[in-house]
Amino acid sequence: MLAPALACANVEHRFSGFATLGLVANTNEALVFRRDVSQDDGSYDGSIEWKNDSLIGAQWDGRWNHQIETTVQLVAKERFNSGLEESLEWAFVRYRPFDGVDLRLGRMGADIFMLSDYRQVGYAYPWARPPHDFYGLLSIFHIDGVDLAKRIDLNGTTLTLRGFYGNHDQKFPVGVRSEAHSRLDFNAGGLSLIAERDHWKLRYTYADLKINNDATGSLVIGLDSFAPYWPEAAALADMAATYKRHFSYHDFGISYDNNTWWVQAEYSSVHSEIGVVPQSDRAYLSIGRRFDQFSLYALTGRATPRSRQVEVEVPTGLPDPWTAYAAQLAQITEASLNGVRINQSSVGAGVRWDFAAKMALKLQVEEFRIDVNGTNLWLRTDPRVPITTPQQARVTSLTWDILF
Repeated sequence: MLAPALACANVEHRFSGFATLGLVANTNEALVFRRDVSQDDGSYDGSIEWKNDSLIGAQWDGRWNHQIETTVQLVAKERFNSGLEESLEWAFVRYRPFDGVDLRLGRMGADIFMLSDYRQVGYAYPWARPPHDFYGLLSIFHIDGVDLAKRIDLNGTTLTLRGFYGNHDQKFPVGVRSEAHSRLDFNAGGLSLIAERDHWKLRYTYADLKINNDATGSLVIGLDSFAPYWPEAAALADMAATYKRHFSYHDFGISYDNNTWWVQAEYSSVHSEIGVVPQSDRAYLSIGRRFDQFSLYALTGRATPRSRQVEVEVPTGLPDPWTAYAAQLAQITEASLNGVRINQSSVGAGVRWDFAAKMALKLQVEEFRIDVNGTNLWLRTDPRVPITTPQQARVTSLTWDILF
């Protein structure tokens, strides 16, 4: 992955890169498959799309002395916002005051999940993409802030304890090729503990996120205006509000890899006091076997909401035109609180062929089952047509991953 180091005096520079060229086809006619919720387009009705998984990244690492290093990473890919500011994934300074202690300051990967540091480097993991049921919602690729890590060697086991805090601001599309979007600006802080021994790796992370912006302000104002005449409106407004509200992750991961067999699983639980970030559980399991240049693998995943679906009763007895306005507000409230739900499962299998140095081809086929009220990882091809029956989708992916 890394080019030879270029030395100038006592300073070392290393340049590296990675790329993926991907094709994906989804058989479902009503739902658009996308890699994650930052994308506003994708495959449906058998169409072959190349933008969902294709990307190119470049990284520079500078080592100024034995204590100070800098890293900058740029990634060009398909996303709702694709300017330079969004493409700058990493830009941080690392300070190592003592052996085993690292302090980083700047823009860095959001170290919450097992694949956080390399989920865009397709060559680094076996699948065509990180498991969709789990990582499709997780479009937080970086935070602007600080983290501190301490490594401890304990009788053959390496422990890494990390604390982090930072900010992230992102827009999320709400329609296919549409300018309509929602926005979340939040601060994230947490702790992670990683234990590595022989072929095993265990990980636990806790992260708390506080939203800084009023993402649903117009809806809350509308509900509050009806509170004197509609008793349920005040409770719905409180449920929809986002400003200074919190949600948190508990993430557990485990992997085993002896260079022949590998197993990886991850489970995450979201606890939330925000209606538009519903409480939920997500998990995946994958098992693979290597045969020289070829690897075969299977994977399965599940994402389920823990909070109940919201049903809004329209108030009666209001004079016109307030009755029509209240009915419209009730419909918008239901769509806002239920449209964010994710309720789906998948099974899949794939093959990876490492046909050349630092190059791999992957073919992957997955079958998805999506609940009527759990389609948030997908976009509707026609937002005017409601989803009234459970959906199935077969997603076939072909990727070419490269390191340079």
